[in-house]
Amino acid sequence: MSVKGRLQHLAKRLRQYLIMLPWLVLGFVMRVLYGFRVEGAENLPSEGAHIVLQSEFGMICFLLSGWSSIMLLRERFFESPDRVVSYMQEQLFAFSYFRGAADQATFIRALIPHSAGRLALSLLDGYRVLRRGGLVLMNPEGDMRWDGRPLPIGAAAAWLGLHTAAPIVPVIPSASAYDIWPRWKMVPSLRGRVVLRVGQPFRLCDTPQERVTDQDLERASARIREGFDELRYGPEGLDGWIGPPRRNGVPPEEPVRIHSRPELAEPRRLPIERDGPVWKRGMTLVLWRCPVCGTDDALVHQRPWFGQRKVSCQACETRWKVNRVIGKDFRLEVVAGPPDLMGLNMALSTWYDQMMQGFEPSPVQVSGVDLSPDEEVYLEAHNVSLSPHRPNALFEERTGREPPKTQPPDRPQLGDWPSIGEGRLLLTNRRLHWSGPVGELDFRWSSVTAVYLWLINTLAVKYGSAPYRFSLEREVGLKWLTYASTMAQRAAEADGHAVTTSAF
Repeated sequence: MSVKGRLQHLAKRLRQYLIMLPWLVLGFVMRVLYGFRVEGAENLPSEGAHIVLQSEFGMICFLLSGWSSIMLLRERFFESPDRVVSYMQEQLFAFSYFRGAADQATFIRALIPHSAGRLALSLLDGYRVLRRGGLVLMNPEGDMRWDGRPLPIGAAAAWLGLHTAAPIVPVIPSASAYDIWPRWKMVPSLRGRVVLRVGQPFRLCDTPQERVTDQDLERASARIREGFDELRYGPEGLDGWIGPPRRNGVPPEEPVRIHSRPELAEPRRLPIERDGPVWKRGMTLVLWRCPVCGTDDALVHQRPWFGQRKVSCQACETRWKVNRVIGKDFRLEVVAGPPDLMGLNMALSTWYDQMMQGFEPSPVQVSGVDLSPDEEVYLEAHNVSLSPHRPNALFEERTGREPPKTQPPDRPQLGDWPSIGEGRLLLTNRRLHWSGPVGELDFRWSSVTAVYLWLINTLAVKYGSAPYRFSLEREVGLKWLTYASTMAQRAAEADGHAVTTSAF
């Protein structure tokens, strides 16, 4: 090899080590803090067509997706990048780091959301790479769950697996990664154990299928779900991870039924002021409504440096003691409140289910807006920034109160969501009504085709085929998502159009 060739080879290696350096540091820190280890690394493919599926149900899992891609598959990434396609959520391209990575790495593709939870992928690149014996990486759940439970498996992985017959390799962190750093927690805990499990490769079919039906996709996705859950939750399964309800240490004799009791909140049903950014509210980002009295935004998560952590309701004065169970779901035990609930201890995910039982939007009184005779307002927020996805005709001109339902034929700009201003947002049974510096806009539920959530409190909708985002400032995103999804689904049932919503 010539001197020039040697220098080029050394420069290439140096760039690779610089890319790997932060992931080497991450792996070392994870081993020191959490005893991090990899099980089943021998199942990872060194050559040939494979689909590697990853899952992210907590912030630690998000970091492990990057670590496993760079460290466990580094030879395929670095030696043959033209035969690797790694799909990343389009939302990540809003950050300059990921935009720069996409510019430098030809193997990164964006997941373009056409709905919530399920993502419309540009799958042809992955299909071609697999047909050439390459590697595809993706998260078929498409998002990160707030309470640690699994999200629905999207159809993209099943579509690729059926059309190529490529082996599928699941790379799944153990469920113990969730309680270290759930999505609603500001910083990670310093105790716990993390295992990254690489499953046995499996195929969805023996030979590539030219035609795939919806039933084929459903069966294939169920097979992927089975592999995910086995690796994530172990032999006890999801039910073992959640754990049964208990009252004063023993299982209740009858199934627990907690129906919201508004009468408990009447003496203190007052506007509740919130200070500080929404991302500091902890567990109440999930429990946005009191499961006992049904009051929105009434819960407070108290997290002292020392002493017991609690959740309390400012409306009905029910209080819970919060316990973290390493490797399991969080537990909340009633320590003050209605006598028939005292000592009731259930998982956070179970309290969430109880909160959602019988959910029905309640109207509120507002002023300064013209409503139709049968229209009710359910939510109101101020200082809401409206951001259409570029390109959008709203940036050029605006006629009437209805926003554009389609995007111009220009190429979509990944992660490009410039704001057109801040204003007031109302959620009614007929529409999302935004009034700001450019005037008033009505997003009618009859034309909404998708509702989903970005980060913590940014509500996103697709109006026709055009995407929009509403940054909700101090409002809880899951609350707005629940109300918006309910209204969008009811409109879809009424007129028969299709709508997809996030599964939270």
